[in-house]
Amino acid sequence: MILPQMTLGDRITWGIFSFIGTIFLWLGLLEEYVPLWVGAIVGVIIFIAIFKYGPPVKEEEEEE
Repeated sequence: MILPQMTLGDRITWGIFSFIGTIFLWLGLLEEYVPLWVGAIVGVIIFIAIFKYGPPVKEEEEEE
């Protein structure tokens, strides 16, 4: 899967969305079996992964 190029703001935004989505999925599916704080840790790990390893914007060379 090819990901689009992301600026720093895009990576932060998608990281926050992923964190919130992870919490909602955890509440809906896994809260009966595993506490919510574990889901928060998983969400933070996903946020850090997107922030650190998200595809950066490639600098384009200007032609004169």
